[in-house]
Amino acid sequence: MPTLDDLKQKWNVEQPAFEAAAPYDATTFNHIIQARMKKQNNTIFRYFWATFTFHLVVYALLSHVLIRYGADANILLLGLLGFGVTVPFTAVMLWRYKQLAVTRANQDSAASIHAYISRQRDLLAGFYTFKKRYELVLIPLITAIGVVLVFTLYIPGGVMAYPVAALVTFALAALACLLAIRNENQRYFTRPLHELQTILEDFKNEG
Repeated sequence: MPTLDDLKQKWNVEQPAFEAAAPYDATTFNHIIQARMKKQNNTIFRYFWATFTFHLVVYALLSHVLIRYGADANILLLGLLGFGVTVPFTAVMLWRYKQLAVTRANQDSAASIHAYISRQRDLLAGFYTFKKRYELVLIPLITAIGVVLVFTLYIPGGVMAYPVAALVTFALAALACLLAIRNENQRYFTRPLHELQTILEDFKNEG
């Protein structure tokens, strides 16, 4: 990620050769900050749309199972449990990302831009904390539900007939989820939060 000094130099170098380079002033600083924030917002909202789409797929699959096999009490219970553990996460995500989307800043005011960045950082950090804690429960539960449903619906005898295979499947699926989440957290939360903090420190240094 380029530093503020790198961006300042780039700003001056890119001025037309026949004009004197525009002096670095508050307006220029605000433009640079806005460009950096736009990049971070794009990254942040890529996570939202990808996760929201994935949740819709999960809900569609669970609905299909409930409609087709809901007469079986065990299948009904598992399907409802799947909804029960996933819906709260989706609801909190929608609420928090709506807050991120509706927050606006006065583009000509450094104080307003600083307050906007601080709020975006705090909102993102708050959701990230919730996400890490909730996924400690969500991932094992939803993985177990998926394994039990697959074995019950497609393997004669279900989990009770093949407990070792079910356990191995659960372990591999949970591990794959954890690795994916680790990469997801680094890309969509750790790095953007670090960059937002860096931007705020640039504000402090500039002032």
